[in-house]
Amino acid sequence: LIFRCIFSYFPSSWLRKEHEDYKKLHTYQDDIISLADELRYLRWDYYPFKSLSSSFNPKNLVALKLPYGNMEQLWNEVHRDLVHLRKINLFSCKNLKKIPNFLGALNLERPNCENCESLVKLPSLARLTSLKTLRLEGCRSLKKFPEIPNYFYELDLSETGIKEVPDFIEHLGRLQWLTLTNSMVKDVSSNISKLKSLFSLDLSGCPIVKFSTVDVRSPSLRFKSLKYMHMDRCKSLKLISELPPYLLKLNVLDCTSLEKVSFADQNLYQFDYLDADDACFYEFTMLFRNCFNLNQESINNIEANAMLKIRFLAKKLAARFDCCGKIPDLSSLICCFPGNKISANKFKCQSMNSSLSLKIAPNGGGGSRFLVFVICLVADLTHCRYISDVECICKYQLTATDGGNDGGGGGYEKLRSKISLLLFPEPEKYKDYHVFILSTADMVKEDQNYEEASFKFYIRVLDLRRGGKEYIKVERCGAHVFYVDAESDTDDTDATDDTDGTDDTDATEKRHAGNKRSFSHDGEEGDGGVKRLK
Repeated sequence: LIFRCIFSYFPSSWLRKEHEDYKKLHTYQDDIISLADELRYLRWDYYPFKSLSSSFNPKNLVALKLPYGNMEQLWNEVHRDLVHLRKINLFSCKNLKKIPNFLGALNLERPNCENCESLVKLPSLARLTSLKTLRLEGCRSLKKFPEIPNYFYELDLSETGIKEVPDFIEHLGRLQWLTLTNSMVKDVSSNISKLKSLFSLDLSGCPIVKFSTVDVRSPSLRFKSLKYMHMDRCKSLKLISELPPYLLKLNVLDCTSLEKVSFADQNLYQFDYLDADDACFYEFTMLFRNCFNLNQESINNIEANAMLKIRFLAKKLAARFDCCGKIPDLSSLICCFPGNKISANKFKCQSMNSSLSLKIAPNGGGGSRFLVFVICLVADLTHCRYISDVECICKYQLTATDGGNDGGGGGYEKLRSKISLLLFPEPEKYKDYHVFILSTADMVKEDQNYEEASFKFYIRVLDLRRGGKEYIKVERCGAHVFYVDAESDTDDTDATDDTDGTDDTDATEKRHAGNKRSFSHDGEEGDGGVKRLK
């Protein structure tokens, strides 16, 4: 009698409990069980032996699943005839020290080797052309960054003992996701910025000291596709330099030693995804929660980058309105960093409480235009429970000189916007005062000859456990308006801005000549524009 399939498994809910009783069911026998070479499918949860039978030839295996097994190795010999092998599951085999060479496993798709705490070395993965992902999360004894083929697109090295991302990382040209969360990485080669396909990078919880790309000669080669970057809880991190200017999500939470942050010059970057049709649905986040050591220059750079992204959104949203007659309501920007001061250059219209009024410059150009409002708030969220939803409520009124474009005299419009401040269910909380720069799609309005905008701000906390709500005091606030001409969809947004915000040229004199979409700033602030990023 020849068995081609062997199943010995428990429901996944039982496996997660890892009770010793389950293991005892399989340890009555000391000798390794012989397996037939014709075996095609083997699943044995809590496999009790130190290896598979030495007489077993896995040439016919299609799937090998031994989660929570006791083995130290699978087999000794190098088997080159593993062409049928497609799936391997060695999850949480805590005694497994090495994985055999899979040179012949040309059809192997996705091995699961997570939580193999004793694994110290990987076999050669060359020529495994069907293998595109490798997840080694929880392999704490793995100290060396794996040498993988350049056709991999996902690599998860979370909670490993790896201490360095080496220079050869630049050769992984198709890598899209790189995750190193809670690993031991201290040094990251600047060559990582040469990964032209890298989409997401997560270094959260690593003892990294600096993250720099300045050693890469050509700035145009740096992170051409990167959208998501997470560096939360990097307690030793002091420097982040030359970040791509158009990251969708930049999370740098609780990096308490961080001092310096800079962004690359946006004029040196070309991002294809920014020209996509769905770009007007982008949600930008820049969270520097509890990064209390940031110097003033870094805060200026963060503010400037936030305003740059809002300008980009404004252009996309106005173009979308021209095409469809409606502004999408999904786009937004949320930026926060520690502090209790609002930039006088970016937000010259300020108040020491939760309300203010902003003068709107006359539309001297005569054509239609859009108003893009940006708000800035200071609040202390220390007492917010971590299981909560915190949102900013913005009530504002737009007053027209002549009742709007339809005439009628003294018209006004009352509006309301709501922005979630993204307090996720995590134990770390906001501490002390933070500055929030916010803008959302429903703050983009077609101008109806408005002359003034009056704002009132609230921060509301919804307790998801108790079902109640409370309000947090807004200590001070500021507002800014971009003007976007609507004559054309031409993507010309290169309005020149002084770096010190001292140029008081009237907003209507700043428009580009010709029939192109352009940007200017509110007359209340003079130039107040985006600084060239440092």
